[in-house]
Amino acid sequence: MQLKNTKEKFGWIAIGLHWIAAVGVIWLYFLGENIEHAKEDGLPREEVIGIIEYHVSIAMVFIVFLAARVVWHIVQPQPTKPRQHPALAILAYVVQWGFLAMIAIQIITGPLIVWSAPRPLLVFDIISIPSPFLERIDWLHEGGETVHKLASNLFWPLIALHVGAALKHLVLDRDGSVQRMLWVRNK
Repeated sequence: MQLKNTKEKFGWIAIGLHWIAAVGVIWLYFLGENIEHAKEDGLPREEVIGIIEYHVSIAMVFIVFLAARVVWHIVQPQPTKPRQHPALAILAYVVQWGFLAMIAIQIITGPLIVWSAPRPLLVFDIISIPSPFLERIDWLHEGGETVHKLASNLFWPLIALHVGAALKHLVLDRDGSVQRMLWVRNK
């Protein structure tokens, strides 16, 4: 079992970082939904802030893995992509970059929402990253929340396209593409 990528397949590091990122994005989405439900249910402000701080803490941990995934992608060879219709190749490219754009938007807007309150980013009460703002900036806070929520909702169509493409490669094309990103490998 190889750790690094080759032109034929992904290594275990790339596979692990892919699945950690996938779990992280979905987990953070549902944590964000918990924040919305807590506000709608009228939970006390302290409880809502606790849920937000947990969401922020998990997000800060996953940022490390997402950064590692991007760096690993840059420094490693990428397996040759399967042959497919040019329109599908373009769609795959758009979905991949769509994921990266949505993640970048979340990474930027998430801290801005907290800092514009102004509150420090707390990571499990171990690390505190102070706000660069001295007072609340309502337009930045409200705008950040709106963009953050819209971007999080755009993940679902991207995930549906990504899973649909994986199923196409697995069931119709049978080209081994899916197996390259799973622990179960073709010989």
